[in-house]
Amino acid sequence: MSDQQLFREVDEEVRQDRYQQLWKTYGTYAVIAAVVIVGATIAGVLWRDAQQSARDADSARFLDAVVQESVQSDSALLQLRELAQDGTPAYRFLAQLREARLLATQGDKAQALAVFDSIAADSDLRGTYRDLARLLAVANGLDVLSQSEVEARIGPLNTDGHPFRVTAREFLAVAAIQAGERERAAELLRANQSDSSAPVASRARATELLTAIGL
Repeated sequence: MSDQQLFREVDEEVRQDRYQQLWKTYGTYAVIAAVVIVGATIAGVLWRDAQQSARDADSARFLDAVVQESVQSDSALLQLRELAQDGTPAYRFLAQLREARLLATQGDKAQALAVFDSIAADSDLRGTYRDLARLLAVANGLDVLSQSEVEARIGPLNTDGHPFRVTAREFLAVAAIQAGERERAAELLRANQSDSSAPVASRARATELLTAIGL
């Protein structure tokens, strides 16, 4: 093996280590950003929907399941699944999101993704909710999804005017970095840098990531 070949291989190993460290560092921020989106969505449109529903009984069922999560997760999953089947529309949606998140926390990423994907495919839901499910699928499964799977789920969210475009670009960029597609990552991060509507923190992370990958 020539010195040049050896240097290339060492450089690639270092680069892969750097990418893994980037995900450990910035993946948390991306998930937090997604959680903020969930909170904003529930506080806004979803809350208005719930206000118009016969929600009192379903609210009690949902809260009971949440309490059960920390002491008896299997029971919580069963309650959430029942609520997802026969609850009012807003709480069916919330129950599915909670079920998927609980499954992901337990390490069952495949089943969690299946639940998120079923929400995204539900034509009875508003587009905002379905897009949110796509985003959360990636937020909870980015460590097991390929770049093409990430692109398939949230690539369509990277459009001008879409409310989730900034977070989607961040996830897409991390997936590209993991796949070694630095130019694709740079394109997405620069889009966030130049997006005047992007939060300051998102623009700052984009700058830091670009510096970290040497672009």
